[in-house]
Amino acid sequence: MKIAQLSDFAKKQKGNSWRNTEKVVIYTRVSTREQALNNTSLETQRKSCEKYALNKGFTVIKNFGGTYGSAKTDERKEFKELLAYVKIEKGISAIIVYSYDRFSRSENAGYITGGLEKIGVKVLSVIQQMDVTSPSGKLHRSILFAFGNYDNEQRKQKSMAGMIENLRNGYWVAAPPLGYTNLYRKEKANKHKYIINEEGKYVKLGFELKAEGKLNNVEIVDRLRKLGSKIEYKSFPRILTTTFYAGKITHAMIPGEIIEGKHPAIISEDLFLRANSIDNTIGLKGIPKQAKKDELPLKIFLRDEISNSHFTGYKSKGIFYYKTVENGTKVNVRAEKVNKLFANELKCFEFRKENNEVFKETLTEVLMEKLQIRFQEKSNLEKQRTVLINQIGKLEERYVLEDIDKSLYLKYRNKFELEIAKIEEELSQTQISSSNFEKAVEKGMKLAQNLSQTWLEADFMDKRKLQELVFPEGVVYNKQENRVRTFRVNTLFSSIAELERVSEGNKKSHLLKSGLSSHLVAGTGIEPVFAP
Repeated sequence: MKIAQLSDFAKKQKGNSWRNTEKVVIYTRVSTREQALNNTSLETQRKSCEKYALNKGFTVIKNFGGTYGSAKTDERKEFKELLAYVKIEKGISAIIVYSYDRFSRSENAGYITGGLEKIGVKVLSVIQQMDVTSPSGKLHRSILFAFGNYDNEQRKQKSMAGMIENLRNGYWVAAPPLGYTNLYRKEKANKHKYIINEEGKYVKLGFELKAEGKLNNVEIVDRLRKLGSKIEYKSFPRILTTTFYAGKITHAMIPGEIIEGKHPAIISEDLFLRANSIDNTIGLKGIPKQAKKDELPLKIFLRDEISNSHFTGYKSKGIFYYKTVENGTKVNVRAEKVNKLFANELKCFEFRKENNEVFKETLTEVLMEKLQIRFQEKSNLEKQRTVLINQIGKLEERYVLEDIDKSLYLKYRNKFELEIAKIEEELSQTQISSSNFEKAVEKGMKLAQNLSQTWLEADFMDKRKLQELVFPEGVVYNKQENRVRTFRVNTLFSSIAELERVSEGNKKSHLLKSGLSSHLVAGTGIEPVFAP
């Protein structure tokens, strides 16, 4: 009798006892338009799930998945909302799906369902009914998930093979770059038709200006934007290296291959090569061989401070001159005069040989402290790039598996690729290595002991290398004030100059570091400290 009185305290059965008070939610999903039009459409799935719930005596309190359009474009969002809802809403016993592959076809399916079961929520299939609380039922479901994932991998492999074949046949498989419009973007790759749009004209002009070598990237983009272009400075280097504009196709799926594309070229192959032979410091490789005169090393590198026009050079009656190239400017000056002014400017970044040992240790230590921030910035950029690359990989996988449609795939792929291009542009300007840092500093200091004379005695090409090393953005000349100056100096040489100045006013070497740290000019960009 006493045992019967204690029956109310006995543990209740879990899992297998379904009552008509059970609350459930329904989740429907399609991955392709074909599925939306056949017997696995969203409507069919929903009705089947509702009938199943009715027969079991369950109460459906919410539907997830929505219409064909939202299921296709917002599947990830809907799935996350589903999981969040059942975790927060009390009393949810199950998620009903038409089949287990509608719930998930990924390798994480088992992990997700296991996590749901820990909070008392089961995933039940209409057409694959089984006792998911028993070991055999769980095994059966795991096998179904595994087959779904296997099918995904096969489809992915077939789709990738098709994309590679299209690329090798000259058909582009992604969104076209800036400057093109795809008239048949919803068709298969071999049916696409590309035309050059208004922005394509600016792209061509950008290549032409780069090939001329008179302007740097910032100046080129500024001019293009004033004309109405949407090109941004950070994306311009990527545009310059995009072979698509020259009618060629390159892709990570076909590494090392360059394929003749079926699309129209915006520029010639020759123009593409010429534009990419000019580095960002303008000049050096972009000057015709016959114009590389030792007497005119500042040609193109030098700009007029008033008009901002670059100087070209010429020879008249045995005398070399610099003159501005822009229409409406008439600055003309003997090259020998300006060259001497430039040499005097270089003297500002020299130091006395007797200070070498005192300077070396202090300079290395101070610069390394300043560069630690740069190293961290570089590391952070590389991590951001890795994350974006992984996101593109996941995006491609979802597109191949038809979890998202092409428009959504292209939208976010373009977004991620643009972000990667911006990061790579920043990384390209942050090529700093600590392994040979001390050697670079030593070589730079040796060079700085006699910087002006070294420049005067060098040939044209070595002059160019040296002046571009010390002044990464060139120099300006003011004829009225008879002065040459710059707005940016390589960090190493600006530090040496400041250290020499501090040393002049402070003969005690142990105070050099504090003096340098307090007086050193602010960072002058993220160019390498020394690039031999």
